[in-house]
Amino acid sequence: MIITAGKPVTADSLKATAGNLATLIRDYVQDGNDFRVQLESWPDSELVVLGLTQEEVNAIKGFYVGDLPAITNAIQGSVWIKQLLGVGV
Repeated sequence: MIITAGKPVTADSLKATAGNLATLIRDYVQDGNDFRVQLESWPDSELVVLGLTQEEVNAIKGFYVGDLPAITNAIQGSVWIKQLLGVGV
C-alpha cells in the first residue's frame, strides 16, 4: 500500500489524478493556442504602442507563435494523453 500525506493511494485515485492532470494540460494548451491566434493577428508595432517592449513582444510571440505549435502537436498526438483522457488511441 502506498501512503501519501497520511492518506492511502488507490488505483482509482491515481487514475483520477492522472486523468485530471491530462485534462488540464490539454485545456491549457488549447487556451495557449487561442491566445496564439490573437497574437498572430497583432503587428508588433501595435503591441509596442500598448506598452510592451520589443524584447517582451519577441519573448511572448517567440513562445506562443514559435514554440507552442510543436508542443500542441506533441500533446495532440500523444497516445498516452489520449489514453488518460479516455479517448483511446
